[in-house]
Amino acid sequence: MRLSLFDLHCDTAYKMLTENQPLSRNNFAISLENARKFEQYTQVMALWTDDKLDDEVGWKQAILMSQNLQKDFAVQQGLAAISTTVTDTSRPTLLLSVEDARILAGKLERVNVLYRLGVRILTPLWKGNTCIGGSHDTLTGLTVFGAQAIRRAASLGMILDISHASEQSAKEIFAIGEEYARPVIASHSNAYDICPVSRNLKKEQIKKILASNGVIGLNLHVSFLKKDGNAAAKDILPHVEYFLEADAQDALCLGCDMDGCELPPDISNLASLPHLAELMLQHNYPEKLIRRIFFENAVGFAKKYLT
Repeated sequence: MRLSLFDLHCDTAYKMLTENQPLSRNNFAISLENARKFEQYTQVMALWTDDKLDDEVGWKQAILMSQNLQKDFAVQQGLAAISTTVTDTSRPTLLLSVEDARILAGKLERVNVLYRLGVRILTPLWKGNTCIGGSHDTLTGLTVFGAQAIRRAASLGMILDISHASEQSAKEIFAIGEEYARPVIASHSNAYDICPVSRNLKKEQIKKILASNGVIGLNLHVSFLKKDGNAAAKDILPHVEYFLEADAQDALCLGCDMDGCELPPDISNLASLPHLAELMLQHNYPEKLIRRIFFENAVGFAKKYLT
């Protein structure tokens, strides 16, 4: 079956900048060439910066990453469009997120700068303790500045994302989302009860995402599918089942984390992603549900909440 795809997370923008390769054709997992497998294609491009960099240097790298996307040949020629909405999906559409908002470096006005650059999804944490707060590998919550920055993002209309957040940070992000009547998502996280690693979602977090009208993107990183990392595409299915049992059929999407993770050997890039759909068909998943997971749930969410 011919599918459309809306993917909630990739790190391709970082690789494009640091390896000086274009979007149309490259040796990455994601390219427009690989995207030809899909009727329609919308991709959230994360502006992620190397955590080894100083926060200020990271900020400069994120700006360069955005500029590099803007001047990419495919974007300049109209073969793909950077957008803040999904009103037109007739050509590949790129949406911007920021992953690891430590690059704000204590400067609240930078949230507004990111918004003006077109960033509409904020994944505030990534690793360790930062000026924003505690990530998944910590027990700490948001800092005073982190809470201020996330409130500013919510007030502007950005989508808040708890992927990479600690349990305490996530709890506080949910509270801010509720305060501003905004949905909270997990752009690229799986089910903790299936694979108990700190990056995956616990049952109560799933309930809160659904209650906020948020969405959940399935992550293909092998160590988030199975704790030993010895995972293939079929190991995504127990996570799918778990989310469906949690009544997440209207919220379940893909957040593949391509170009930022170790992919299963039988899904090596975007062009091989339809293999997952084939597996789902073989396991008697309805075609309608598969289309919702691959595209319709995410595009419906984006049309409602992205401006």
